[in-house]
Amino acid sequence: MKGLKIIYEPKGRAREYSPLAANLYRGCSHGCKYCYAPNCLQVNREFFYSNTKPRVNVIELLRRDCEKIASGEVKINKGDRVLLCFTCDPYQPIEKELRITRQALELFNQFDIPFQVLTKGGLRAARDFDLYRQGDAFATTLTLRDDEKSLLLEPGAAKPSERMSAIQRAKEKGIETWISFEPVLDPESVFHLLEKTHSFVDFYKVGKISRFPPIKSIDWGAFGRRIVSRMEELKKNYYIKEDLRKYL
Repeated sequence: MKGLKIIYEPKGRAREYSPLAANLYRGCSHGCKYCYAPNCLQVNREFFYSNTKPRVNVIELLRRDCEKIASGEVKINKGDRVLLCFTCDPYQPIEKELRITRQALELFNQFDIPFQVLTKGGLRAARDFDLYRQGDAFATTLTLRDDEKSLLLEPGAAKPSERMSAIQRAKEKGIETWISFEPVLDPESVFHLLEKTHSFVDFYKVGKISRFPPIKSIDWGAFGRRIVSRMEELKKNYYIKEDLRKYL
């Protein structure tokens, strides 16, 4: 957005996730093999995984952004949430020490700006659940049901079982919750994870996959119709992203 340094308006497929976003770190030590960010940012993949650091003056610049929004100098739609984060994970291991994400959430609270967090950090994120207010949301990405298979493709991320524990704990604290099923690497894992989580998740977003081979060949039309049918049966709120919707 014009006049802002950290908060921005996502474009393309990212826009389907959030009207506003902020990236607090450069790089991500979760090391997910399917991560789109290195290609998007045009940086070496191994460098991206191993050289994680906060963006320069990120909290100071974010404060200025929040001040401009609060004063009306930069206008956003009422209720629009700022998503953390698209090109990094807000709860990768370095956050435990630096607390950059916690400082960002405190700023959003101070200036009454709604936020949502999307992370594979699992229970690392639970430390900050005290900062969520009505209108904020906590989300996690789930791809595989098997912790060991996840370790191969998402080596630095929390295990799927821990991510589910984190989002269940968030729900127990009254926080709005959602899950991203993107990328879809294995359809059967998605359905297994849906059954395990639907009692404590408010909303689901389902995408396809980007520039990474799935575990096995996927009939996207069949998968899309099946996931829609099951969501309807469970009476869950959901969103099918455009890249999958076109197969329906």
